[in-house]
Amino acid sequence: MSWLPLELYSHGMIKFGRFKLTSGMDSPYYIDLRKLYSYPKLAKRVALEIINRFNIIEEVDAVVGVATAGIPLATYIAVISEKPLAYIRSEKKAHGMESLVEGDVVGRTTAIVDDVATTGGSIERAWNSLTSAGSKPIAAIVIVDREQGARERLSRLGLKFFSLITAREIFSELHKAGVIDESSLRELIEYVEKTRLM
Repeated sequence: MSWLPLELYSHGMIKFGRFKLTSGMDSPYYIDLRKLYSYPKLAKRVALEIINRFNIIEEVDAVVGVATAGIPLATYIAVISEKPLAYIRSEKKAHGMESLVEGDVVGRTTAIVDDVATTGGSIERAWNSLTSAGSKPIAAIVIVDREQGARERLSRLGLKFFSLITAREIFSELHKAGVIDESSLRELIEYVEKTRLM
């Protein structure tokens, strides 16, 4: 996956500095994959990589995107693989059917799709919503695993966890390409190790 970190970096989707994450953690880097869909050829390449690499797509009845960044990725995957699409709202609708899960998931095995996994909290909330709606989520798929507890957390729910690339793999590839120096690489790896299971 040496091409992916360089593509993401060159399109401004990987940044270094000081950032506050949704989980509340401070981070020396930020991955903003919401920009991915401004580059449809790259987005399609990422979706095809997921479909071709992870056979789980063939095993599920539907693909479910997590609001907001997981929805366009799930859409690409669903359209290319011709799988039904559903999505999880960030909060329940206050009108109409007052749904949290949109789409037909009852009795279906599903794969939860999001862009980035940190602690796995968003995916766990999606799992809760889907199981309450009568679905059987069996897998979670992300582009980037920040390696900060998601894999372990989702494993406890019985979910198979798939990621195209991990934070450490990103840092390694960017170091090889001369984007980050040896000192920065060490600091980033130390950060991942320190926050791995916080």
